[in-house]
Amino acid sequence: MPAHPPLSRHRASSSRICAWLCGWPLLVGLLIGLLGLAGGAQAAPLPLSKQGIQHLGNGGQLFLAGNDAAPADAAALPAWLAHQRPASQVDLFGGAYWLHAQVRNDSGETAWVIDPNDTLIDLVDVYVYGPGLQAAPQTLLTGYQRPHEYLLHYGRNVQLAPGATYDILIRFSSPYYARAPLFGVQTQQDYRKLVGKENFLMVASIGALLALGLFNFFIFSITLEKASAYYALYVLTYGLAWAMTFHVFADLFDWRLLQLHYVPFFLLPVFSTLFYTHFLRLRDYSPLLHRISKINLVLPLLLLPSCFFALSYAHTLATIVISIWMLLALVCGIVVWCRGYQPARFFVLAFVALMLPGFLILPANLGLMPAMVANAQLVTLLGGTLDGLLLAFALADQIRLLRNNLEQRVQERTLALTLSNDALLKAKEHAEVVSRHRIDFLSAMSHDIRTPLAGVIGMLKFALRDQSVKGRTQEYLRIGLHNGVSLLTILNDILDFSKIDAGKLTLETVDFDLLALIGDAAGIVQGQADAKSLLLRRELALDLPRYVRADPTRLRQILINLLGNALKFTANGEVLLEVRRARTPPRRDGRSEIEFIISDTGPGIDADTLPRLFQKFEQADHSTTRRYGGTGLGLAICKELVELMNGTIGVESRIGIGSRFHFTLPLTPGSAPAADARRPARHARHACRLRILCAEDVRTNQIIIGTLLESMGHEVTIVENGEQALRALGAGAYDCVLMDGRMPLMDGEQAARLIRDGGNAEFPIPDAHIPILALTANASEHDRQRYLAAGMDDFLSKPVDEALLFEKIDALIDLLLARGHALPPAAPTGDDSLARQFGLDEANTAQAETPADPMTAPVHILPLAGLSPQHLQRIAQAFLTEAPRRLDLACHAVRDGNASAAAAAFHALKGSAGYLSRPTLHGLCHQMETLASNGQLDNVEQFLPQLQEALSVARRDLETQPSG
Repeated sequence: MPAHPPLSRHRASSSRICAWLCGWPLLVGLLIGLLGLAGGAQAAPLPLSKQGIQHLGNGGQLFLAGNDAAPADAAALPAWLAHQRPASQVDLFGGAYWLHAQVRNDSGETAWVIDPNDTLIDLVDVYVYGPGLQAAPQTLLTGYQRPHEYLLHYGRNVQLAPGATYDILIRFSSPYYARAPLFGVQTQQDYRKLVGKENFLMVASIGALLALGLFNFFIFSITLEKASAYYALYVLTYGLAWAMTFHVFADLFDWRLLQLHYVPFFLLPVFSTLFYTHFLRLRDYSPLLHRISKINLVLPLLLLPSCFFALSYAHTLATIVISIWMLLALVCGIVVWCRGYQPARFFVLAFVALMLPGFLILPANLGLMPAMVANAQLVTLLGGTLDGLLLAFALADQIRLLRNNLEQRVQERTLALTLSNDALLKAKEHAEVVSRHRIDFLSAMSHDIRTPLAGVIGMLKFALRDQSVKGRTQEYLRIGLHNGVSLLTILNDILDFSKIDAGKLTLETVDFDLLALIGDAAGIVQGQADAKSLLLRRELALDLPRYVRADPTRLRQILINLLGNALKFTANGEVLLEVRRARTPPRRDGRSEIEFIISDTGPGIDADTLPRLFQKFEQADHSTTRRYGGTGLGLAICKELVELMNGTIGVESRIGIGSRFHFTLPLTPGSAPAADARRPARHARHACRLRILCAEDVRTNQIIIGTLLESMGHEVTIVENGEQALRALGAGAYDCVLMDGRMPLMDGEQAARLIRDGGNAEFPIPDAHIPILALTANASEHDRQRYLAAGMDDFLSKPVDEALLFEKIDALIDLLLARGHALPPAAPTGDDSLARQFGLDEANTAQAETPADPMTAPVHILPLAGLSPQHLQRIAQAFLTEAPRRLDLACHAVRDGNASAAAAAFHALKGSAGYLSRPTLHGLCHQMETLASNGQLDNVEQFLPQLQEALSVARRDLETQPSG
């Protein structure tokens, strides 16, 4: 048998009649032989006709229920009933009860339904005994907490044989009863019709309330009238309350939480009062009633916790709150109507429709009168739905009265919107014009500034190649080259950020070697570290993917920018680059989160500056620009590039300790790129000799490009504009054209389009498919696409990178050979015809001396590309200062048994020794670092004398070396 909750604390006391009934069955048992068969002077069985039985309690007995289980069969039922305590009525504050009734089926129907109804009942157990004394009962389980055989109804099917008499024993329990429950019996056919009819009315009513609520939310979104919003909340809350009462959520979603049933009923007065105080303009028509109505806001909210802490009393308290609300609302409506506010008439009718069912039902809920309708909840729902409809009419009437004012407001708003739209359109057109002008300005600035700057940088590089330039002159040229490159970097930063800001920057996606790129970036800034005697360390995780797929140029730009910043602001100590997999769950798309961390031992950044550090034109303070230079765009560009690559960037810093910049990028695993054999060695020459036509109007660039191409073994003809280029192509045979974008008379785009069209009557072009390489200072992707659309084959920006130019010409050679062109081999010696064309002196050439044996020659600093003898002397002085200190640290660490510290010291010394011409010191440091990393300090100690000797030799040679 199912378990039942304990008995309610509300019990009816036994009477003396009950004591007499307990003894009387002993006497009767002598006559009929069965104990207690006629106990309690049982009433005659209830006749069951096709019309059914409205309530079994009308001819049955009600008992207080304990923990006793139902009898196992009909034979044990009389004795079991004799021991039960009778109850006069159901306590509305909850409890458990037994109801017993005898039913005789006088009809020919066998399919019946036992229907507990007219209130919420938590648990219902129905036992049907008979026919026969020994037969086990039919057990039917229903109630709020159990699945329902009929949607939104408690009814359960039962089979009753015609002419047979049955004992029906019902146990029901609930924490509260809105009304005394009724237990009816109907034929299944009639019950299905009843369920269909009631369900239709329920769904239609709740759906109508839902539609009214949503429609008035829509009205509120247009008119912004609070009354519409409060009305929508009111009807939606009303629909929700009855949906929970009729178990819509329990039957459809299996969501059963009894404590929430009366929460919407407590909220009804709140939302309704907010509605009618605004709708009736109660503050204006009756300030007193407006103040009194606040009780409908306070009292329900004060009593609402009873749903959770005093559930047995919640329905009674809700009934009291709702009664006060309805009476007060009706009084307010009548008063306002009488004072001339016409929309109040619909409001009054609406509350009359709501209160009529209430007058019939609420007194019964309080036990003041018997129930007067069969399904009180459904009648109340229908009344509430009618109330919602009439209130909608009231709102419509109010809208009608306000229409003239609303139309005026709409016209005013329309006029304001029209003026606003006109202003926005003008602003949009102005922004588009400004954007176009900005793009044009960037393109012009890119060309007009980079073109002379490229000439300056190119000429300085050529001057530094001259072996006769030495001493201070060479130092001045290097300073000029350094400043030119710095100016180009600043210009590139401004252009990059402008392109990012305009949404014109695009990323490429190629396979590349991640480890090689990291080494390349560190190598680029290594000279900066050496010049300041700083240690630049790298720590790469062992599980890093070697080949990834992304934009290597932009990743290198980010790393160089952050490493350069760290070195620039660090006076002593070290800069550490760590690269590892981020500690995040693996991504579904297969990409790996790679984290890059750049730490330094610089001065640190205060907490107030950190939030604006990645903003454009920002540096830690104004003195930073004066001391270190720069535009303040570097970190802003890094942030934008990282975010374009779907990554994140951040910084932590502590004053006096240093800063830690970090960014994370999702990188797709890649494959090894094809070997790049086209990167030229210094002064490399191509295998084939091309006849190249170069259209360039700036004399400086003519000299630079011509000199570079001749040094690669090609024959170069220079013209100054597109018109001369067309004339030259018509008069002679060329293998390719290098075409500047902006030139007088005819620019590169016009010339390229005419070449691809075969020229014109004035300038016929024999070969319309001749390769054309755009050569321009317009470095944006927009410009590149424009030149390619004009018919050019490739793009090379100025200042010209010698290695990239070599690669582009090499690709053109492959293209021409593939087309079947016969190209002559390159000349074995240089051709100085171009130098003579521009009236330049022949460059001084010196025979290369036979290199000395590095093991016997004096130790010196190896020459580095781009560094003058003065720079090399500074590096030597830094080595003389730093190396002995590193060796002392290593010796102390070995003596103290600190293997990790010893390995770090040997690693640092090895990095400095790598610039020496003699490899002895570098090799010893490498060997000792490996031994220390493996913990073999005894073996390390054996090599210390050799290391000290090698360092002494290096120091002696460097100290005796003459200064540059």
